[in-house]
Amino acid sequence: MNVPVPRDIPLPLPAPEELLEVLLIVSFIVHIVFVHMMLGGSLFSLFCQIKGLKQIEYERLAYKIAQTVTVNKSLAVVMGVAPLLIINTLYAPQFYASSALIGGAWMAVIPLVAVAFLLAYAHKFWWDRFVNIPELHIGIAALESALFLFIPLIYMTNVNLMLFPEYWPEVKGFFSAMLLPNVLQRYLHFVSAAILFSALFFVWWSGRPAFQAEVKLSQPLLQSVRRFFYAFAFGATIFQILSGLVVFVSLPAQGMSWGVTLLLFAGGGFGVPALYWMWGNLVNPDNSLDRHFSRIIVLFACTILAMAVARHQYREHALKDHKLAIAQKTANYMAAAADARQEAESAALAQQNEPVDPGEQAFQRNCAACHHINLPTVGPDMGEIRRIYAGDAKGLIRWTQNPGKKRENSMQMPGFPHLSETELQAIADYMLR
Repeated sequence: MNVPVPRDIPLPLPAPEELLEVLLIVSFIVHIVFVHMMLGGSLFSLFCQIKGLKQIEYERLAYKIAQTVTVNKSLAVVMGVAPLLIINTLYAPQFYASSALIGGAWMAVIPLVAVAFLLAYAHKFWWDRFVNIPELHIGIAALESALFLFIPLIYMTNVNLMLFPEYWPEVKGFFSAMLLPNVLQRYLHFVSAAILFSALFFVWWSGRPAFQAEVKLSQPLLQSVRRFFYAFAFGATIFQILSGLVVFVSLPAQGMSWGVTLLLFAGGGFGVPALYWMWGNLVNPDNSLDRHFSRIIVLFACTILAMAVARHQYREHALKDHKLAIAQKTANYMAAAADARQEAESAALAQQNEPVDPGEQAFQRNCAACHHINLPTVGPDMGEIRRIYAGDAKGLIRWTQNPGKKRENSMQMPGFPHLSETELQAIADYMLR
């Protein structure tokens, strides 16, 4: 495989791989639902607030929607911890590599999330303070929505890059990774899903008996508001189906299989009868918007499940060869490391069994600090000593017993009265060998 193959850390998984895969799919579904509600709520609150400049009832509606955003964003973050940890566990080498390649943008996620949350709180809790400066209030909502739109793009770019190691050598940061095939198509599909599911939520939410009293809307206006959300859901469903086809044809082939294809088309197929029932409710003003609503929700729940399973299967197919290559490289490394440890242990054992040179031992204890084998340090190196005392071990012993000073710029050699004649002879033999 002509792609970078990093080495894995050979640690056991904390649970069976199949269980982790199921938990990844389920936890991702829970997380993405709240992400959709957060993003869609932010966009609808902004839209209704702008509309409220001319119709005050929509200003009150925007405020009620803003109250849902802060709740859904907290749930989105909390529910996002599990899938992030599991994907780091199952695909550690790939996810670490893709995160490093877009490092600046990936590290910016935390401060961007913090700023977006602060803007959401300011937009909601300071609502009454901005009565006379609606432009600033709308600007805060617009910046909040822009950040909620941008942060998922970073995540999507990262997980897409993770799937295709062959692109890693070409990536030069976040924007080059963002422009790789399939990222922007998937992102538009995600945004339309956020509008679809949040619009359906607001259709149900505005149909509660208490809603009319909370927002103080007349009955005709309440029906108009519900149809307003329903129309958005209908349009987003059409866009979902069309953009889903674009995503399908642009998916790189290495992750595709018949199972993935069937799941993707099944997920899109669930939207067709839902679209039919939604259209019937919209074009017939006598029909209640709640007609077939529970069926529509069940169909879209099936869509989410099918898409989530297909997403995981595509990821597994796309990374199958790369995971095998990493496993082989890791196994080779572990085998080489085991061989190296065994060789080192054998060498150490052999050294222990070899006869000890007393001259070398005495030299290391007493002389090596000042006399290197081939480099002049405090005193001359052993090569110079051999030239001076070649064949004259007794002369070297006499000098060691009563040293002087031969070099003006060097310190005088100290004496070694503690060394016996036997030790001095062994040192001289070793140095002149």
